[in-house]
Amino acid sequence: MIARLPAAISYALICLCLGTSPALQAQGLQPAVVVSAPAKASIERVDVSPRPDGLTIKIAVNAAVSPEASRVSNPERLVFDFPGCDLKGGNRHIPVNRGPVKELRLSLFSIHPPVARVVVQLKSPLDFKLKPAENGIVVIDIPFPKTQTSSPADVRSSETQTPIPEKSPVTLTPPPQKQPEPDIRGRAASEPGAYSLMVKAKALTVGDLQALEEKAAAGDPGAQTMLALAYHAGVLLKQDDAEAVRLLHNAADRGSMAADEALGIFSEAGIGMERPAPSDALNWYKKAAQQGSPDAATNIALMYANGKGVGRDTAQAVTWFRRAAEEGDASAQYNLALMYERGEGVPLDYKEAVRWLSLAADQNLVPAILDLAEISLRPPTSTRTADVGRAVQYYEKAANLGSAIAQATLGTIFTKGLLGKVDYEQAVKWYRKSAEQGEPDGELGLGVSYALGHGVPVDFEEARRLLTAAAVKGQIEGQYDLAIMCEEGKGAPADQDLAAHYYQMAADRGMAKAQYRYGLLLAKSNESRTNRIAAYKWLMLAQGSIKESSPALSDLRKSMNEQETSEAEREVDNWRLAHRATER
Repeated sequence: MIARLPAAISYALICLCLGTSPALQAQGLQPAVVVSAPAKASIERVDVSPRPDGLTIKIAVNAAVSPEASRVSNPERLVFDFPGCDLKGGNRHIPVNRGPVKELRLSLFSIHPPVARVVVQLKSPLDFKLKPAENGIVVIDIPFPKTQTSSPADVRSSETQTPIPEKSPVTLTPPPQKQPEPDIRGRAASEPGAYSLMVKAKALTVGDLQALEEKAAAGDPGAQTMLALAYHAGVLLKQDDAEAVRLLHNAADRGSMAADEALGIFSEAGIGMERPAPSDALNWYKKAAQQGSPDAATNIALMYANGKGVGRDTAQAVTWFRRAAEEGDASAQYNLALMYERGEGVPLDYKEAVRWLSLAADQNLVPAILDLAEISLRPPTSTRTADVGRAVQYYEKAANLGSAIAQATLGTIFTKGLLGKVDYEQAVKWYRKSAEQGEPDGELGLGVSYALGHGVPVDFEEARRLLTAAAVKGQIEGQYDLAIMCEEGKGAPADQDLAAHYYQMAADRGMAKAQYRYGLLLAKSNESRTNRIAAYKWLMLAQGSIKESSPALSDLRKSMNEQETSEAEREVDNWRLAHRATER
């Protein structure tokens, strides 16, 4: 199966190895182990619920807490600190991408004393209401200003990034009745669509506005559509989606393809109306598609492919993707490739998938370029051999278009010498570009480069800074490597509590080497019954992959009674039951 947005290649050969890497052993400190008791309170769960007019965040805590809230600028964000709270499950990142809210980040801000932090990353300043914990739930209500609703361009880009769901189990169903093929070969070449007009609407100047309003008032459908999108964008005019919808209806009545397309987008997203209206969206898209809009045809295909507001129908999705793809729509070409690669709505056809991926890549569609790079590096069929040189060409193309994932992957290719020789200088160049965009794989690669002195002078402080940035975003190798640095005092004074925190994050996600080192850390401080039981649990979980776990476990058993051993083995069973798919 072709990977959608391939993650960077495994860092197994460059990351700090089990135990300690030779470079880190050079300073060889062996600090005493002092593992503090866990915080009494913790954040158990965070749920994000979108509303038409805003966002509600519900934070489940297992004890009474009084969160502290603040606003921070440059960049804009809301910060909520939970004093005395740990963070169950470790640091994590929750993409939101709704209105002015980009994402949520959860981290353990402080160990002594424990403080869990929830950060809401924003595109622009927002107000909020914080409701104290009631029945174990803290509620953060974030209303959206009317000027901050989603734009058509946002709707389009989000659909393109996650085009269709993963392949579902195959079921035998009667073949669908043949549907008439849509005709979209109308005026596509002569009339711009809603997405390109939205870009122009955002670039309007004050000098453009008077002439545009006069043309719209005279009934010009193009001017009405452009003015509607200007009202939606709210750049020069007060944002007014109701007026935008009215103008779009006037333009649609006069035969504007772009207005039909825009009304489809507005209806699908619920812009300027009480709630989304997918059936209306489908009708508007079909009107635009019949007039030659490949964007509208692609959106119809996405609705059928995702079952969004309509019954899921892969055959119809393929029909509409193909028509738009043949008109040159890169998003449709990419999605049609995925359908061929998965055998959804068409017979599985690897060559046809690659053909459509290539056409989309020729138009600089980054996901398609990344897929072709992945195919070159790791062919999905046994009849083909890897072509690293071709993969590098694709990755460089994507990297030069700004793909942080491609940049990080190039760093790994040069670090591992997949082109025939190791080139640390090239690796550092690409890792740095990726890290500067905040990509955790890039931060990990650059951090390890500084830790090992690969292509840069050894700098443990910089390595620790970069690994911390990767670790708090959930990069599991970064969590493990950072834990080693915290344990052994590289780049900062040794901090066994912080080491335990990051080991636990990686261990709980099934990393055997983190389970082993976390178990050792706890076993060295075995005065506490809780630490002995936890150490036993993690060493036993690591035993299948790390041979050193067995003697460490045998030594630990000598200090435990039968009741503690039984309890620890129950903890192992419970963990395995809850993490069946995560052991690694």
